[in-house]
Amino acid sequence: MKRLRPGNIVAALRTGIIVALALTAGSAHAQTGSAENRVSLNGTISSITGSDLTVQSHSGPVVVKLAGETVIRGELPVKFSDITSGMYVGATATKQPDGTFRASRLHIFSEDQRGIGEGHRPLGSAPQSGATMTNANVETVDDVAVQNVKGRMLTLKYKGGEIKVIVPADTFVVKRIVGDRKLLTTGGTVSITGRRGDDDAIAASQITVRAPAARP
Repeated sequence: MKRLRPGNIVAALRTGIIVALALTAGSAHAQTGSAENRVSLNGTISSITGSDLTVQSHSGPVVVKLAGETVIRGELPVKFSDITSGMYVGATATKQPDGTFRASRLHIFSEDQRGIGEGHRPLGSAPQSGATMTNANVETVDDVAVQNVKGRMLTLKYKGGEIKVIVPADTFVVKRIVGDRKLLTTGGTVSITGRRGDDDAIAASQITVRAPAARP
């Protein structure tokens, strides 16, 4: 057996460390690249051709590809009186001087979305406006009148905390339902999540067809 001199042993160890670091970096880059391909898109469907949608976003048209596993949901306007404890909701709201929050929009998630995005945070699309987004479980519901505003006071509980949100009677409330491709029509407003391919098209994993933002 050929013996390695001390200097050769050190050199071999250094070479092994460098190779290991290179492999680790390559793996990390691959994982990061995969995560970077995940995208969210909001826009309006301008055309439908087979399993491809063209969605007009704020940055221009984007091709969205559907697959058999794409989940499609719709939103149905519901009365604010239909809100009950136990529902999992997303509340867009603004903090009031008394520490409670006033909702401007509330969507009730479909049951398969329970737990998605749980928490309380500034609204991503308008972080400077003071608006917040809270995805949480409805613990309690009380009919109240606050500063001459009649509505329902919700206690929303999420991991790490809870807030109270008043939902005025004229708040836009929608319920999400699982649907199919029949929900996809030209002119429909959609929110899409998926992965961007090398051709810049998005392979959709989920599509939510938004209800018209009109008061019930």
